[in-house]
Amino acid sequence: MSDSYMIGPGAHELAALNALADRKNEGAQVLAILALASAVNRLANA
Repeated sequence: MSDSYMIGPGAHELAALNALADRKNEGAQVLAILALASAVNRLANA
């Protein structure tokens, strides 16, 4: 799958917040990194 098909950073951010609420810190970190990667990819495509 191409990086162009990543979901928006907002969805990853929401998932990271939910993971934090569930005390799943490592998962929240991964989701936060995915949000950053998605945002960078969208900027690169702009």
